[in-house]
Amino acid sequence: MDQLVPIVIGLGLALLITFVVVATVLGIRHERRRRSALQDWARRNGWRYVESPRVEWMSRLPGTSQRRVTLALTGVLNGREVTVADYSYTRTSTSTTAGGDSGSRTSTSSTTHHLVVVVVSLPEPGPTLAVERRGGLSKLGRAIFGDKPTALGDEQFDSKFRLTGPDPDTIRRYVGPALAAEHIAGRVPPWSLYGTQLLTYYESRLDDAEQILAFAEPLVRVTYLFGR
Repeated sequence: MDQLVPIVIGLGLALLITFVVVATVLGIRHERRRRSALQDWARRNGWRYVESPRVEWMSRLPGTSQRRVTLALTGVLNGREVTVADYSYTRTSTSTTAGGDSGSRTSTSSTTHHLVVVVVSLPEPGPTLAVERRGGLSKLGRAIFGDKPTALGDEQFDSKFRLTGPDPDTIRRYVGPALAAEHIAGRVPPWSLYGTQLLTYYESRLDDAEQILAFAEPLVRVTYLFGR
């Protein structure tokens, strides 16, 4: 019986290695097909496809470790130049648990996050401002301290979103009742503006080329609602 233990362990390791190799090969094939489909879509629609592009706006995205833009597609949509890109970053967390007589044990885990980033280029630079969805702490702060001067004064909007910008007047020149209503209805995403680049991102990946316009159109719509 004792002689069977090494054999069983060996078989288990062999199966594990085989599984890892097969999964890796399948993952590589899937990634090649995905990129090929995106390239084909770009050619058919007159867009540019670039892998590992150098971009100015990566500093405005979440994440600090192993950050990279793997690919980007750029074209014109409703009169605006738009870039839709795949971005990823890795977040590492460490936890410590009691290990009884052997003391504490520390374990580290890493998670890779994937985002689809949309950037619309504007014909003229604007102020640095943003519409951000409120989190729990922001809602609590508002409940305790009230609204900041940058709030719109629309309870439906201000309860869900917060505005950052140089001053209330500038913000209101960009975010008017029509744009606020679109945010409340969920038809346009939160965004940030810096210079000529309007940016938003979604927790997703470009797994289907047909998603490209669906990601881009809401942000393009924002540009035509500025000041309304």
